[in-house]
Amino acid sequence: MDDTDYVLGRTSTEYERLIEQAELLRPLTERMLRAAGIGAGMRVLDVGCGVGEVSLLVSELVGPDGSVVGVDLDGDAVRFADERRAARGVANVVFHQADARSLPSDDLFDAAVGRFVLMFMSDPTAALRLIAQRVRSGGIVAFHEWAANVASPSATNQPVLDSFRNLIAATFERSGARLDTGAELYWRMRDAGLEPDPRPLAEFAVCMGQGVVGYRRWALFARSMLPKIVEYGLDAEEEVLDTVERRLHDELIDSRDLIPLSWLMIGQWARKP
Repeated sequence: MDDTDYVLGRTSTEYERLIEQAELLRPLTERMLRAAGIGAGMRVLDVGCGVGEVSLLVSELVGPDGSVVGVDLDGDAVRFADERRAARGVANVVFHQADARSLPSDDLFDAAVGRFVLMFMSDPTAALRLIAQRVRSGGIVAFHEWAANVASPSATNQPVLDSFRNLIAATFERSGARLDTGAELYWRMRDAGLEPDPRPLAEFAVCMGQGVVGYRRWALFARSMLPKIVEYGLDAEEEVLDTVERRLHDELIDSRDLIPLSWLMIGQWARKP
């Protein structure tokens, strides 16, 4: 299926960013998954598993009597995820290089979950419809996506960060990715024939007194996205590097303000009729 241009790349640099991002966002995603009803003994499909962080989180929620299958189009990420699984001694997770929209549907899951994956699909509604075919009747479909057009908590003392986040958003938009997929999840799930909960979970990830954490979060974004920023003609490499290595560093590293670590994250879940 045709999808958007994946602006974050598939490199060791990006895998490092994903691991650090997962640590920052884990509490938000765990709350969403628990609210959705992911629990002990369930068999769960993790869509777009990447380096495996959501799969490993779900493995803890379903326990030894449950299981997780993580799938991703990136074979290198899948292999890396399995190495990390083995290093942790996790026995109830397996990873496959595959497209969740085209998996065989003769062996159904209790739930399908994903984080920041529908935003990269050309037709999220059609994707939800196909993913739901891999879930049993009464099962759960739960996704965590950004809603970037909702105003983020941002201090007036962070103009460099505000400008840089706008550049990142413009790069996503240029690629065809949808940074507002989170705000669309309820209606897309309904249009896909599911029964979404009308009260989704919406949270911002922020930090205070941790300028180093905040700075590294956005600097890693720059490292992953720089090739596409330049390719799309949105900024010159030297300008981006100057912004990140000097101006953003100086603004955030000793900041006493609240530092946003993401756009608004919306967790939406639904039942398959």
